[in-house]
Amino acid sequence: MQHSKSYNRDKSPLYENEIPYQMVSSIAQKYLGNYYEDKFLEYGLIIIKPEALIMGKVDEIFSIFCTRGYELVYFTRKKIDAMCTAEMWKFSWQNATLENILINQKLLSMYDSIILILRLHNPGSKSVCEMLTDLKGSAVESKRKPYQIRYQIKPINYMLNYVHSSDNVNDFIRELGILLNFDEIIQTFNAIISNRIISYPCIEIFHFPKQNYTLDKWMNNICNQLKTVDICISDQKYILSQIQLFKKFNTDFKISFNFLSVLCQYNLIKWNFNNIVFLSNNINYTE
Repeated sequence: MQHSKSYNRDKSPLYENEIPYQMVSSIAQKYLGNYYEDKFLEYGLIIIKPEALIMGKVDEIFSIFCTRGYELVYFTRKKIDAMCTAEMWKFSWQNATLENILINQKLLSMYDSIILILRLHNPGSKSVCEMLTDLKGSAVESKRKPYQIRYQIKPINYMLNYVHSSDNVNDFIRELGILLNFDEIIQTFNAIISNRIISYPCIEIFHFPKQNYTLDKWMNNICNQLKTVDICISDQKYILSQIQLFKKFNTDFKISFNFLSVLCQYNLIKWNFNNIVFLSNNINYTE
Protein backbone atom coordinates (compact mmCIF):
# COMPACT_ATOMS: atom_id res chain seq x y z
CA MET A 1 0.00 0.00 0.00
CA GLN A 2 1.45 3.38 -0.96
CA HIS A 3 1.15 5.80 1.87
CA SER A 4 3.03 8.71 0.33
CA LYS A 5 -0.15 10.20 -1.14
CA SER A 6 -2.42 9.18 1.71
CA TYR A 7 -0.95 10.98 4.68
CA ASN A 8 0.65 14.35 4.96
CA ARG A 9 4.40 14.01 5.31
CA ASP A 10 4.67 17.81 5.33
CA LYS A 11 3.26 17.81 8.86
CA SER A 12 5.82 15.31 10.20
CA PRO A 13 8.49 18.00 10.87
CA LEU A 14 5.79 20.13 12.50
CA TYR A 15 4.77 17.40 14.91
CA GLU A 16 7.86 15.24 15.42
CA ASN A 17 9.07 17.19 18.47
CA GLU A 18 5.67 17.15 20.17
CA ILE A 19 5.29 14.76 23.10
CA PRO A 20 1.78 13.46 22.19
CA TYR A 21 2.94 12.63 18.65
CA GLN A 22 6.16 11.00 19.91
CA MET A 23 4.32 8.90 22.49
CA VAL A 24 1.70 7.51 20.11
CA SER A 25 4.30 6.92 17.37
CA SER A 26 6.45 4.94 19.81
CA ILE A 27 3.50 2.83 21.00
CA ALA A 28 2.35 2.31 17.42
CA GLN A 29 5.78 1.07 16.35
CA LYS A 30 5.80 -1.43 19.22
CA TYR A 31 2.31 -2.73 18.43
CA LEU A 32 2.24 -2.48 14.63
CA GLY A 33 5.86 -2.38 13.48
CA ASN A 34 7.82 0.16 11.46
CA TYR A 35 5.08 0.64 8.87
CA TYR A 36 2.34 1.57 11.31
CA GLU A 37 1.34 4.52 9.09
CA ASP A 38 0.10 2.01 6.52
CA LYS A 39 -2.15 0.40 9.13
CA PHE A 40 -3.45 3.81 10.18
CA LEU A 41 -4.73 4.48 6.66
CA GLU A 42 -7.77 2.39 7.64
CA TYR A 43 -8.50 4.37 10.84
CA GLY A 44 -9.86 7.79 11.69
CA LEU A 45 -10.66 9.88 14.75
CA ILE A 46 -13.90 11.78 15.27
CA ILE A 47 -14.95 14.11 18.07
CA ILE A 48 -18.69 14.45 18.45
CA LYS A 49 -18.80 17.80 20.17
CA PRO A 50 -20.99 18.82 23.13
CA GLU A 51 -23.51 20.76 21.02
CA ALA A 52 -24.35 17.53 19.16
CA LEU A 53 -25.18 15.82 22.46
CA ILE A 54 -27.15 18.78 23.76
CA MET A 55 -29.13 19.16 20.51
CA GLY A 56 -29.83 15.41 20.25
CA LYS A 57 -27.89 14.86 17.01
CA VAL A 58 -25.70 11.90 18.05
CA ASP A 59 -27.91 9.10 16.68
CA GLU A 60 -28.16 10.88 13.31
CA ILE A 61 -24.38 11.17 13.14
CA PHE A 62 -23.90 7.51 14.12
CA SER A 63 -26.41 6.50 11.43
CA ILE A 64 -24.40 8.32 8.75
CA PHE A 65 -21.21 6.53 9.79
CA CYS A 66 -22.96 3.14 9.86
CA THR A 67 -24.52 3.68 6.45
CA ARG A 68 -21.09 4.46 5.01
CA GLY A 69 -19.61 1.27 6.47
CA TYR A 70 -17.48 2.78 9.23
CA GLU A 71 -16.91 0.33 12.08
CA LEU A 72 -16.46 1.50 15.67
CA VAL A 73 -13.22 0.31 17.24
CA TYR A 74 -13.08 2.38 20.42
CA PHE A 75 -14.92 5.27 22.04
CA THR A 76 -14.82 7.29 25.21
CA ARG A 77 -16.94 10.09 26.59
CA LYS A 78 -15.17 12.92 28.39
CA LYS A 79 -14.70 16.63 28.86
CA ILE A 80 -11.78 18.18 26.98
CA ASP A 81 -10.07 20.66 29.28
CA ALA A 82 -8.86 24.12 28.26
CA MET A 83 -5.21 23.11 27.87
CA CYS A 84 -6.05 20.12 25.67
CA THR A 85 -8.35 22.31 23.59
CA ALA A 86 -5.60 24.88 23.05
CA GLU A 87 -3.13 22.12 22.14
CA MET A 88 -5.56 20.40 19.76
CA TRP A 89 -6.24 23.44 17.60
CA LYS A 90 -3.13 25.58 18.15
CA PHE A 91 -2.06 25.36 14.50
CA SER A 92 -5.48 26.09 13.01
CA TRP A 93 -6.15 28.85 15.56
CA GLN A 94 -3.14 30.99 14.71
CA ASN A 95 -5.45 33.69 13.31
CA ALA A 96 -8.36 33.04 15.68
CA THR A 97 -9.57 35.75 18.03
CA LEU A 98 -9.10 35.20 21.75
CA GLU A 99 -12.86 35.33 22.27
CA ASN A 100 -13.27 32.49 19.76
CA ILE A 101 -10.69 30.40 21.63
CA LEU A 102 -12.17 31.21 25.05
CA ILE A 103 -15.72 30.20 24.09
CA ASN A 104 -14.48 26.94 22.55
CA GLN A 105 -12.52 26.17 25.70
CA LYS A 106 -15.54 26.86 27.90
CA LEU A 107 -17.84 24.66 25.81
CA LEU A 108 -15.48 21.68 25.61
CA SER A 109 -14.41 21.81 29.27
CA MET A 110 -17.95 22.18 30.66
CA TYR A 111 -19.75 19.47 28.65
CA ASP A 112 -18.90 15.96 27.47
CA SER A 113 -17.68 15.11 23.99
CA ILE A 114 -17.58 11.62 22.46
CA ILE A 115 -14.28 10.52 20.92
CA LEU A 116 -14.60 7.78 18.30
CA ILE A 117 -11.95 5.65 16.62
CA LEU A 118 -13.45 4.36 13.35
CA ARG A 119 -12.23 1.84 10.78
CA LEU A 120 -13.00 1.26 7.13
CA HIS A 121 -11.37 -1.69 5.34
CA ASN A 122 -9.55 -0.98 2.05
CA PRO A 123 -10.41 2.72 1.82
CA GLY A 124 -8.77 3.03 -1.61
CA SER A 125 -6.61 5.93 -2.72
CA LYS A 126 -7.51 8.12 0.27
CA SER A 127 -6.93 7.45 3.95
CA VAL A 128 -9.93 7.04 6.23
CA CYS A 129 -8.95 10.33 7.90
CA GLU A 130 -9.27 12.11 4.56
CA MET A 131 -12.55 10.38 3.79
CA LEU A 132 -14.03 11.29 7.18
CA THR A 133 -12.89 14.90 6.79
CA ASP A 134 -14.68 15.04 3.45
CA LEU A 135 -17.77 13.38 4.94
CA LYS A 136 -17.75 15.90 7.82
CA GLY A 137 -18.01 18.89 5.47
CA SER A 138 -16.92 22.49 5.84
CA ALA A 139 -17.67 24.78 8.77
CA VAL A 140 -18.58 27.35 6.09
CA GLU A 141 -22.20 26.76 5.07
CA SER A 142 -21.79 27.74 1.41
CA LYS A 143 -19.04 25.14 0.92
CA ARG A 144 -21.03 22.11 2.14
CA LYS A 145 -22.25 19.34 -0.16
CA PRO A 146 -25.48 17.31 0.17
CA TYR A 147 -23.78 14.06 1.24
CA GLN A 148 -21.88 15.69 4.10
CA ILE A 149 -22.79 15.58 7.80
CA ARG A 150 -22.81 19.33 8.23
CA TYR A 151 -25.15 19.70 5.25
CA GLN A 152 -27.57 17.01 6.42
CA ILE A 153 -27.50 18.05 10.09
CA LYS A 154 -27.27 21.81 9.88
CA PRO A 155 -24.96 23.24 12.56
CA ILE A 156 -25.97 26.04 14.89
CA ASN A 157 -23.25 28.33 13.50
CA TYR A 158 -19.64 28.34 12.31
CA MET A 159 -18.27 27.38 15.73
CA LEU A 160 -20.97 25.00 16.94
CA ASN A 161 -20.62 22.57 14.04
CA TYR A 162 -21.16 19.19 15.77
CA VAL A 163 -18.09 17.18 14.66
CA HIS A 164 -14.32 17.31 14.33
CA SER A 165 -12.19 14.86 12.38
CA SER A 166 -8.45 14.27 12.13
CA ASP A 167 -7.51 15.55 8.67
CA ASN A 168 -4.81 12.96 7.93
CA VAL A 169 -2.73 10.21 9.52
CA ASN A 170 -0.25 12.60 11.14
CA ASP A 171 -3.12 14.49 12.76
CA PHE A 172 -4.63 11.16 13.83
CA ILE A 173 -1.40 10.22 15.63
CA ARG A 174 -1.03 13.61 17.29
CA GLU A 175 -4.68 13.90 18.37
CA LEU A 176 -4.74 10.41 19.87
CA GLY A 177 -1.90 11.56 22.13
CA ILE A 178 -3.67 14.77 23.13
CA LEU A 179 -7.21 13.47 23.69
CA LEU A 180 -6.52 10.08 25.28
CA ASN A 181 -4.54 9.28 28.39
CA PHE A 182 -1.92 6.52 28.34
CA ASP A 183 -4.29 3.74 29.42
CA GLU A 184 -6.85 4.78 26.80
CA ILE A 185 -4.16 4.78 24.10
CA ILE A 186 -3.16 1.24 25.09
CA GLN A 187 -6.82 0.15 25.00
CA THR A 188 -7.12 1.63 21.51
CA PHE A 189 -4.09 -0.25 20.22
CA ASN A 190 -5.26 -3.50 21.82
CA ALA A 191 -8.54 -3.03 19.94
CA ILE A 192 -6.66 -2.36 16.69
CA ILE A 193 -4.38 -5.42 16.84
CA SER A 194 -7.27 -7.69 17.86
CA ASN A 195 -9.49 -6.34 15.04
CA ARG A 196 -12.17 -5.69 17.65
CA ILE A 197 -15.38 -4.07 16.50
CA ILE A 198 -18.03 -2.80 18.92
CA SER A 199 -21.56 -1.53 18.51
CA TYR A 200 -22.29 2.15 18.37
CA PRO A 201 -23.41 3.05 21.91
CA CYS A 202 -26.66 4.44 23.16
CA ILE A 203 -25.72 7.89 24.39
CA GLU A 204 -27.57 9.68 27.15
CA ILE A 205 -28.05 13.24 25.96
CA PHE A 206 -28.16 16.45 27.95
CA HIS A 207 -31.50 18.06 28.59
CA PHE A 208 -30.84 21.77 28.57
CA PRO A 209 -33.69 24.28 28.57
CA LYS A 210 -33.42 26.50 25.51
CA GLN A 211 -33.39 30.23 26.00
CA ASN A 212 -33.04 32.57 23.05
CA TYR A 213 -31.13 35.75 23.78
CA THR A 214 -31.15 38.84 21.61
CA LEU A 215 -28.17 41.16 21.83
CA ASP A 216 -30.46 43.87 23.19
CA LYS A 217 -31.87 41.59 25.92
CA TRP A 218 -28.37 40.37 26.82
CA MET A 219 -27.03 43.91 27.16
CA ASN A 220 -30.02 44.97 29.27
CA ASN A 221 -29.33 42.03 31.57
CA ILE A 222 -25.73 43.21 31.97
CA CYS A 223 -26.98 46.71 32.83
CA ASN A 224 -29.32 45.33 35.50
CA GLN A 225 -26.57 43.23 37.04
CA LEU A 226 -24.23 46.23 37.19
CA LYS A 227 -26.51 47.74 39.82
CA THR A 228 -25.91 44.82 42.17
CA VAL A 229 -22.12 44.32 41.98
CA ASP A 230 -19.22 46.10 43.64
CA ILE A 231 -17.22 47.33 40.65
CA CYS A 232 -14.46 49.89 40.18
CA ILE A 233 -15.42 53.09 38.37
CA SER A 234 -13.09 52.55 35.41
CA ASP A 235 -14.47 49.08 34.68
CA GLN A 236 -18.03 50.30 35.07
CA LYS A 237 -17.34 53.10 32.58
CA TYR A 238 -15.78 50.61 30.17
CA ILE A 239 -18.79 48.27 30.33
CA LEU A 240 -21.20 51.18 29.83
CA SER A 241 -19.13 52.42 26.88
CA GLN A 242 -19.43 49.00 25.25
CA ILE A 243 -23.19 49.07 25.76
CA GLN A 244 -23.30 52.52 24.14
CA LEU A 245 -21.33 51.18 21.18
CA PHE A 246 -23.83 48.38 20.86
CA LYS A 247 -26.73 50.84 20.85
CA LYS A 248 -24.97 52.87 18.18
CA PHE A 249 -23.94 50.01 15.86
CA ASN A 250 -26.51 47.37 16.89
CA THR A 251 -26.18 44.33 14.58
CA ASP A 252 -22.63 45.35 13.56
CA PHE A 253 -21.47 45.24 17.18
CA LYS A 254 -19.22 42.31 18.11
CA ILE A 255 -18.34 41.19 21.63
CA SER A 256 -14.59 41.39 22.23
CA PHE A 257 -12.28 39.35 24.44
CA ASN A 258 -11.54 42.40 26.60
CA PHE A 259 -15.26 42.96 27.16
CA LEU A 260 -15.75 39.30 28.07
CA SER A 261 -12.78 39.42 30.45
CA VAL A 262 -14.16 42.38 32.39
CA LEU A 263 -17.64 40.83 32.55
CA CYS A 264 -16.16 37.57 33.85
CA GLN A 265 -14.11 39.43 36.45
CA TYR A 266 -17.36 40.52 38.10
CA ASN A 267 -19.30 37.31 37.42
CA LEU A 268 -21.62 39.09 35.01
CA ILE A 269 -21.68 36.10 32.64
CA LYS A 270 -23.18 32.75 33.55
CA TRP A 271 -21.32 30.17 31.51
CA ASN A 272 -23.94 27.76 30.21
CA PHE A 273 -24.91 26.42 26.80
CA ASN A 274 -27.44 29.17 26.09
CA ASN A 275 -24.83 31.85 26.70
CA ILE A 276 -22.28 29.96 24.61
CA VAL A 277 -24.71 29.84 21.68
CA PHE A 278 -25.44 33.54 22.08
CA LEU A 279 -21.78 34.57 22.37
CA SER A 280 -20.68 32.40 19.45
CA ASN A 281 -23.26 34.20 17.29
CA ASN A 282 -21.92 37.62 18.26
CA ILE A 283 -18.12 37.54 18.01
CA ASN A 284 -15.47 37.82 15.32
CA TYR A 285 -13.90 34.41 14.68
CA THR A 286 -10.65 35.63 13.14
CA GLU A 287 -8.38 38.65 13.57
